[in-house]
Amino acid sequence: MSHRESIKPNTFIIGAPKCGTSAMAHYLNFHPNVFLCKPKEPFFWSEDYPGLRRIHQITNEERYLKLFRDATEQHSVVCEGSTNYLASKVAVEKILAFNPDARFLVMLRNPVDVVHAFHSEVSFSGIENEPDFAKAWKLQDERLAGRSLPANCAAPQFLQYRDVASYAPQLERFFDLVPASNREVIIFDDFAADNAKVFAETLQFLGLTDFEMESFEKVNASHGHKFPMFSKLVLDPPAPLKGLVETARYAARQFKGGWVDQAKHWFRKPTRRKPLSAEFRDELCDFFADDIERTSMILNRELSTWTNSKAADEKSLPKEDSNEATDSQSSTLERKLVEAK
Repeated sequence: MSHRESIKPNTFIIGAPKCGTSAMAHYLNFHPNVFLCKPKEPFFWSEDYPGLRRIHQITNEERYLKLFRDATEQHSVVCEGSTNYLASKVAVEKILAFNPDARFLVMLRNPVDVVHAFHSEVSFSGIENEPDFAKAWKLQDERLAGRSLPANCAAPQFLQYRDVASYAPQLERFFDLVPASNREVIIFDDFAADNAKVFAETLQFLGLTDFEMESFEKVNASHGHKFPMFSKLVLDPPAPLKGLVETARYAARQFKGGWVDQAKHWFRKPTRRKPLSAEFRDELCDFFADDIERTSMILNRELSTWTNSKAADEKSLPKEDSNEATDSQSSTLERKLVEAK
């Protein structure tokens, strides 16, 4: 077997959604010794989320490994970034059976901000059909019983916002499986406060040489659809067209050149999330308070600011989850990357 055929992912960027995983993946991807697959989130190892695996049609190991076929001997870090692997009850164990030396970057953020931002993201992707987050929060028990779910919902687990951002049970399971030497936990607050410092520490954890980023541009700020009807057809096609649309999406991702990402960018428009009411934010803070305390103990890290009911300030860090960058910034970084090689 050639080296190219034997290349497999050895690094996984996981954690809660909307915590900077796409930003970190985007920045790492500029390093000459890093290979990041597309899509960033293949969801392959989370077999308990079958609908997500079906979306990308990456349902067997052969198709999964094709995502990394362009990695070379130069790439000491070969990675993907399916955030839900932390919440999945099977993914990390399966990854370790596949690659016992796998390393993990785990990114976490104030759970109140996570669920608020994530509701916007799953609404955008068509998984959620209730535009009012307070109402969606109250629907959780109903949906857990299998009622009031959106048609063709690919991941009902994503609508259980309480579970998505309850980190303690996820971390306990994860820490039992992964040795300390192979895991790095990154708190969003630290990343937002000093992108460069946390990025440098991440490079060190991954055994990569120093690489100075010229800038840390925003990645995936809050967004909506420019053409809602067309987006709905692509993201939630009617039953007779579902197989055809999913096949077309899979085929499109096989082409190189980045035009799929450019198309995604073109069909999006910037939006601002509706702020939480003070009363609802207090309710969320009260709900997550015990889990935050447990998480703090697991990480041996003070997290009391997460229980503050005051709305979080906007951070300079990108908000999450696509690999968007301005053309001028990307071109500058690409030139620098060529020089570094």
